[in-house]
Amino acid sequence: MTAAIALVMASAALAADAGPITDNPLIAIPAGSFVFGRDDGLENERPRRVVQGQPFAINRTEITNRQYEAFVAASGHRRAFYADHPFLGLADRPVVGVSWGDADAFCRHYGLALPTEQQYERAARGVEGNAFPWGHSSSDDARANVGADACCSGDDRDGYPMTAPADSFAAGASPEGVLNLVGNVWEWTRDIYAPYTGGSAAENRHRVLRGGSWNSDAGHLTTTYRLAYDPDFRFAANGGFRCVRSSP
Repeated sequence: MTAAIALVMASAALAADAGPITDNPLIAIPAGSFVFGRDDGLENERPRRVVQGQPFAINRTEITNRQYEAFVAASGHRRAFYADHPFLGLADRPVVGVSWGDADAFCRHYGLALPTEQQYERAARGVEGNAFPWGHSSSDDARANVGADACCSGDDRDGYPMTAPADSFAAGASPEGVLNLVGNVWEWTRDIYAPYTGGSAAENRHRVLRGGSWNSDAGHLTTTYRLAYDPDFRFAANGGFRCVRSSP
């Protein structure tokens, strides 16, 4: 591909059902209280509080190119921007080069939705507010597909210079067994960006990406980091998504 690659830039399963997406089961996240936000991070991650979560289920992995192409074939929706890239377009890699609207359309096609920020954090942090899906120790090459020490470029220390297969890094799974909630690709959420306190979503049109990616430095690879992003931008080579099913 000759076009320049654009990047999103930033200054063991307890229960599952097969779900509607082939080879991407939905992992059950039970109801209950959990820690949301943090007080020792950036201003837009504050405050830390305990909230009551409703049950939902979330895809075990990011949506892959193979899964997205099946959606395109069934719906006539446009293809992902990097569908034919020799590395980013591989069938088992997370789909990238999709706008928020593309991701939302995919989930809706299957009777699902993009996760809210609270659903993402609950799936990624467990109930005790872990800094990472696997606990509080920082990421390493066995747990996540991450970038160089300085933002924002990829490296192959973890075995992958760009995206990794969506089912990689089992050692970095969340408490319920969800994979790659930190690293590999940023993930679109349902929410419009707004500060947790002192602001309104009506003041903004940006959507929130979570989780960091294959070219993120350590500062962006936590379960609480929030990145506001243009929902219409579909050229990011490090931005993907997964879906959720909320309980009635």
